[in-house]
Amino acid sequence: MRAEDRPEVLAVAARAFWSDPLFDFFARDLMHEYKLLPVMMSAYLKELESQPGERLVGEVDGQPRAFAGWVAPDGIDRSRAAEARRGLRMIPAVARAKHSLKAIRLFLEVDKRHPREPHWYLSLLVTDPSAQGRGIGTRLIAPVLERCDVDGHFAYLETQKESNVAWYARSGFEVVDEVRLKGTPPVWLLRRDPRA
Repeated sequence: MRAEDRPEVLAVAARAFWSDPLFDFFARDLMHEYKLLPVMMSAYLKELESQPGERLVGEVDGQPRAFAGWVAPDGIDRSRAAEARRGLRMIPAVARAKHSLKAIRLFLEVDKRHPREPHWYLSLLVTDPSAQGRGIGTRLIAPVLERCDVDGHFAYLETQKESNVAWYARSGFEVVDEVRLKGTPPVWLLRRDPRA
């Protein structure tokens, strides 16, 4: 991702998550969701940009219309300071959420279950609704999955959309856990082991 791609990637991410069950749950109303998504996606992008990994952009007619953000093995800083920084980045969006305490509990539980051994983490994969169904997302994740196969690392991700589980399964991901907290939408945790 080039610096000049960032505003367009942020817009693509916000559009892609418009119908997401988790954001629908935390937004007070449609206008709040419209404002919430860019704040949350900006925090995700800043987090990704602060860590080693791969940030790949898919273009349609020369314009960014998809994005895959991977964190490299050992790229996630698990120190208390890093955890505090991640939490602070989410405060502007979560503080105004409809279910802010449930949001915090859910995010903490998902983070607690994140694997500790080295792996490639697909932190964010988005395709603009206008470009979905063209195989762009599959092509964006393929290079890192191939690297996993060569290097022997597994790949990991979380999704809050049940329909995504089958989509990721086509690339070899399997559900290894499910986070279901009372009063929140479920989150599926997926892993893909390296292929010989």
